[in-house]
Amino acid sequence: MILKVNPTRMELLRLQKRFVLARRGHKLLKDKLEGLMKTFIRLAEEYGDYRAHVDHELPDALAAFKGQTATYPAVVVELLSRTVSTRLDIEAGTKTVMNVALPVLSFSISDFESPSFAGLEGAGVEASLLRLYELMPSIVKLGQIEASIRLMAEEIQRTRRRVNALEYVMIPNLEETIRFITSKLDENERANTTRLLKIKEMIRSH
Repeated sequence: MILKVNPTRMELLRLQKRFVLARRGHKLLKDKLEGLMKTFIRLAEEYGDYRAHVDHELPDALAAFKGQTATYPAVVVELLSRTVSTRLDIEAGTKTVMNVALPVLSFSISDFESPSFAGLEGAGVEASLLRLYELMPSIVKLGQIEASIRLMAEEIQRTRRRVNALEYVMIPNLEETIRFITSKLDENERANTTRLLKIKEMIRSH
């Protein structure tokens, strides 16, 4: 589509500069999009690994804990579980990848102490609880990667829209307009040349 501009040399120079900048921006955005896609694929593979690990270990860990506390009513197990003095710390931060701020979560467990389940073998309960706690870093990491994937996907969509806008709208419009103005200027120049020749002929004839 030809842009609504005056077909002048000044406008032609201005559009040619815009065209060069648009081509340069298009290349930079294409490079960025490629980098985003590589990062997205790497995160997706990492997510798959953590997802498989958690999906495999968590049901077994929960089943082991339930097995160790099966002789107690659920309300008693819940009350006793609240006596655990273990400290769980999660610190949140960000890191920038391809101009995208991705979450970074660090996880730590300290002062692990199993609750006192009278009548049950403490070692078994403690082992089952510890197994659950040991899965927490993987669960936190899974959430971190999932959030990162969502943010990367949003940035990929934004960048792809900008690439497409430049590639299929702005750059073609600038090219077409530049050709139109160039054609008009050439046409005007030919007309001026023709007029000058006619004037010269008229002068010579007199």
